[in-house]
Amino acid sequence: MSRGNQREVDRAKRQAKDAKKNQPTREGTPLQRNQDDAAKLQAKIAAKATAKATEDTAGGAAAAPVVRKKVPKKNEVGLDDLLNAGLTKGKK
Repeated sequence: MSRGNQREVDRAKRQAKDAKKNQPTREGTPLQRNQDDAAKLQAKIAAKATAKATEDTAGGAAAAPVVRKKVPKKNEVGLDDLLNAGLTKGKK
């Protein structure tokens, strides 16, 4: 059984897929990309600092402390309790 042009179609699909996979995702030189990334990072840090400053001046009530759940303390059995477990108090 011959495949006809199926090989050519599959080859073209694979080439298109590889070409799409190997495309550069970002444009510009690495130096320009690094500078852009640094500028974006500085802007992000400045935005967080202003948000924190406004939160502090607003009273800070939004960040309530986390209260832990109260767990009753278990009574630990001492060595004397274990040794005297089966003994009676008075001798007969």
